[in-house]
Amino acid sequence: MNISRAQLDGIMRAYLKSSEHSKAKLDKKAPTYTDEVNLSAEVREIAHAIKLASQVEDIRTEKVEELKAKIKAGTYNIDGKLVADKIVEEIFADKLI
Repeated sequence: MNISRAQLDGIMRAYLKSSEHSKAKLDKKAPTYTDEVNLSAEVREIAHAIKLASQVEDIRTEKVEELKAKIKAGTYNIDGKLVADKIVEEIFADKLI
């Protein structure tokens, strides 16, 4: 079977016409969907608190300078019992989590 150039052109026109018609139908009937996120007031409040907390400086420079001065002067004393209590508290806290 031989297909002439004229026949091929006719097939292509019919295909393109059908394709355009189908596309027009799809464009008209295709619903448009959009994503939407609604946050509760609690979540917005928490997000605001996190934002404010992240803006606060983590290092309290006045406290650090005070401790440096005490260490340099030899007046900084550490209570061993408090250190041990804190270590034990952190170990048990890690096991509970």
